Amino acid sequence: MDALIVASTSAQQRALTDVLYHEKFNCVVCSTAAEARRASLCRPFDLFIVNSGLADEHGNELAMAISDSNDCGGVFVDDAMRVEQLADELNDCGIITLTRPVTKTALLDAVRLIKVSNARVRELKAQNEELKVKLEDMKFVTRAKIALMRSLGYTEEQAHRYIEKKSMELRVSRRKVAIDILKTYEAI
Repeated sequence: MDALIVASTSAQQRALTDVLYHEKFNCVVCSTAAEARRASLCRPFDLFIVNSGLADEHGNELAMAISDSNDCGGVFVDDAMRVEQLADELNDCGIITLTRPVTKTALLDAVRLIKVSNARVRELKAQNEELKVKLEDMKFVTRAKIALMRSLGYTEEQAHRYIEKKSMELRVSRRKVAIDILKTYEAI
């Protein structure tokens, strides 16, 4: 798994890298927001940590941009007063906010939560893609049934059986049979 760490000092970078090392992350370390933006455009990340107070910007907008472009969760670290102001906006983007000083335990808990969330999101996306394919298949089959009913006077049940039978005989998907029917009886 890949992680992007954005912190202005080498001590902060080293501390954050050490925590992620134990969670088996490959870390890309940046010290400015501009550098982090370039890195996030070059490759996807599974997690990011932005320690506020960067040389070229505060870091909250960077965190939201990385979250949007990489479709992953992250951690934003800032002073308590600023975190209170930004927490709602960042949390809505899937970013966990932590206040300084950050304990190793709190950071590990946040990282583990993000790992679990990312796994669940990947699973839901895969299910969503499967459902999209099934819905698309159903659209073709339904259109093919309608074409058979109009052109050959089949009932819906007869059209359905015809498509099922052809699918089994030809050992192809119902979608393929439906597309062939549509090519024959109507312009797709």
